[in-house]
Amino acid sequence: MIPETVDTTVTIRSQHSERTWHALLPNGRPVLAFRPTDTALVTLQEGQQVPARLTVADFSRALLLLGEHAIA
Repeated sequence: MIPETVDTTVTIRSQHSERTWHALLPNGRPVLAFRPTDTALVTLQEGQQVPARLTVADFSRALLLLGEHAIA
């Protein structure tokens, strides 16, 4: 059975907005990393590696797994 999500690590490249960042997957593919609006704001630095979750239907965006979403 094919999983619905894949957990990985992204490398932050730059901040795009208050809750979104340009990031890279381990294979070098760029993605838009994000935090949901119901979560606390975070400060991330360029080059920082952050755990993330991708949906298999859309590998162009990654949910950052920080704090309350780490186990979701």
